Amino acid sequence: MPVATPVAADQNLRVLIAGADPALADEFRDAFVRIPDRKCTVFGADSERDAVETARRRQPHLTVVDVDRDTADTAALVRDLLVEAPDTQIVGVFAPEWLEQGSAEAATIISLQRSQVRDFLRRPLSTTELRAVVDRLFARLTEKAPTSDEGRVIAFVSNKGGVGKSTLAVNVACGLALRHPDDVLLIDTSLQIGVCAMLLDVMPTTSIIDAVRERDRLDRTLLRHLTLSHGCGLRLLAAPTDALEGAEVDDEAILRIVTMARRSFKYVVIDSFPALDGVLMTVLDVADLTYVVVQGTAPAVAGVARLLPVLEGLGVSEKRQRLVLNHNYQPFAGDLRPTDVADRLQRTIDYVVPYDARVLISMNTGSPQILNGRPWHKLKRVLTTMVDDLEAGKGEA
Repeated sequence: MPVATPVAADQNLRVLIAGADPALADEFRDAFVRIPDRKCTVFGADSERDAVETARRRQPHLTVVDVDRDTADTAALVRDLLVEAPDTQIVGVFAPEWLEQGSAEAATIISLQRSQVRDFLRRPLSTTELRAVVDRLFARLTEKAPTSDEGRVIAFVSNKGGVGKSTLAVNVACGLALRHPDDVLLIDTSLQIGVCAMLLDVMPTTSIIDAVRERDRLDRTLLRHLTLSHGCGLRLLAAPTDALEGAEVDDEAILRIVTMARRSFKYVVIDSFPALDGVLMTVLDVADLTYVVVQGTAPAVAGVARLLPVLEGLGVSEKRQRLVLNHNYQPFAGDLRPTDVADRLQRTIDYVVPYDARVLISMNTGSPQILNGRPWHKLKRVLTTMVDDLEAGKGEA
């Protein structure tokens, strides 16, 4: 059974609205938008079957159940939801006229509370009441926050190919593995064109597809067995060797794999595909820190300028992001300077990666530069600083 990842105060709240009235989801969004320090993604389900399936796939933090049916039917739906998403918090919502006044209302609420309905809201939804419910929810989730022995998840993303995202992900993962042998996992979720295995000169005998197909019995031992070992101490869960098999990987599978990975490794580094699909959205939701990689070219900067507000809208706050300006090309006349990129994005550039021709050699030989470069080389210094900052907790959100 998938486990919902606890959500920090600045992260995106996944909300499932289970009810036949389509206006309820809009009503919820309208009330929630007036809670400025919280963000959410709302999934609607207009039938019990839909609600249970969505709960299984999306693992919502909060499930709002429209109490518009017999109490026993509502209780049965709540039980089914909790089977599929045991960590979701259930809130019942009802129109006052639906309930009789006095003891009948109290009896109904008590009955639903026994079915693990944690809170109640009246329609039309009030922002004040919703705020109180959401605050209580975050208080409960904070109590369930990951323990110190759970690993940290670091994602490398971009909305454009060829910016050096995979190269950086591999090098940072190797740098961490040198310090924490056999306790760092690199997951290649670039399902159609994953190159992490090639950059490490590893021939995949297993891949993420094997983990997906074994999802119902996936545990720490099996996950480690499905990973590939690299000489620097890194473990790799490779992308599929057959691009068509990538279609088998969905958001539910990624959630399960990453949840198990963070319980099994000190660091989980994820290389992603440059497209905002369900898999990437799940990765963004569970990542503790997201490295946004951009080239110093006008089209790349323009693309990231559009991406950053999208990340914010998905609940990936600025303090959970790091901007990496990667000069993976030779300097040229008119090349954008870091200050130019920072001004265009209205953001601080956290790391500037210099051009180094030896990276091309390391890519062709499958030997990451962080394992070979001299300590005084500019590129290795930047990569080492990124690893140092992760170890020092500067990426903590």
